Amino acid sequence: MTLYRQIRTIVLAVILITVLDASAQAKADITARINRKANVTVKAPAALAARNNSELNRDNTAKRSSKNDEVDATNLDDTKDKDKDKDKKEDKREENRPPKRNHTTQQSIQARSVGYRIQAFSDNTASAKALAQQRARNIAMKFPQYRSYISYNAPSWRLRIGDFKSQDDAQKALQRVRAAFPAYGREMIIVRDRINVWGN
Repeated sequence: MTLYRQIRTIVLAVILITVLDASAQAKADITARINRKANVTVKAPAALAARNNSELNRDNTAKRSSKNDEVDATNLDDTKDKDKDKDKKEDKREENRPPKRNHTTQQSIQARSVGYRIQAFSDNTASAKALAQQRARNIAMKFPQYRSYISYNAPSWRLRIGDFKSQDDAQKALQRVRAAFPAYGREMIIVRDRINVWGN
């Protein structure tokens, strides 16, 4: 029995020495690599100087070309007229758009009442939650004035949009959202729901 213990002790000692030797060798390799990397010369300052010189040359040529350009007064008047026409068109577009209200953290729920929401998504598949979130992001990017509500009512995930006091307001919003997202249009319906009344 003692011979067995002595052999086992010798074997363990040999294994321990081998492991320590291997770790010392690995440490030496790592140190050698670090030393090799430390001796690498970095050419960043030269490259930086070249880049700065090219930027200076670009700036100088831009200044020279702007001095050499002549301004034509008739073209200037034409561009002013075009800008005015553009501004008028944009003003008309703004009038036709629904008012946009971005939600802030300062707004809080003043009350809850019965109203209407647009149900934009309802599904019970494994990826339903992710799809509802993606659809909510898409609609919020286009219509930030409508709040999105994602809820789980077993077994389905639902996405509902807006807090509309009247069915007429909900119908108008539904037409806008359907026009912007025709792929979602078939699923969208107006539902009666508890809505939030928001205030500052």
